[in-house]
Amino acid sequence: MITVIIMTLGIIQNSNAQTKTNGLYLTFNDYVNHKLSYTSVAKGDKIAIHDFFESKNIVVTSNGAKQTFSKNEIFGYRTNNHDYRFMDNKAYQIVDTAGFYIYKHDKLTAQVKGPKPVSTEYFSKSANAKVLLLNMQNIDVAFASNYKFRNMVQAEFKNDSELNEYDSFLNTYKIKELYTESNK
Repeated sequence: MITVIIMTLGIIQNSNAQTKTNGLYLTFNDYVNHKLSYTSVAKGDKIAIHDFFESKNIVVTSNGAKQTFSKNEIFGYRTNNHDYRFMDNKAYQIVDTAGFYIYKHDKLTAQVKGPKPVSTEYFSKSANAKVLLLNMQNIDVAFASNYKFRNMVQAEFKNDSELNEYDSFLNTYKIKELYTESNK
């Protein structure tokens, strides 16, 4: 009987957690503990990020009241089951956290038929470390003490554009496979 009650409470708690998928991570610890603030619970609640124009502020409308936050004062946000981290007024989508973090950032780039968002990959050694462009030079500097990993990256990839290759069979980035292997 106790097991049934515990399982029922777990299902109710889990379904409530799934309905509150949008909100702000005010601090790094909030992100690590999956603690969202200003979750959308009332009709009309919204979080305006203004990312394409790299605005310095976020406007949160909650229960009819508006609050403005500086992107430099909060860690990030969650929307549509994706987590984002702020750095230098830009939102970086957190796409992989195993070993080190890989992010994506969309930036409007001039195209023949007008501007179009182009996705670029970035990384950081940890969730609260500086976000760097994913390239050979930054990998060498960030992982200077992991000689094996740096050598494996140089042997595997010929140029920076190959660093974001994804292994669909293993469901991971190839650079993450090398990182895991280098730490064995």
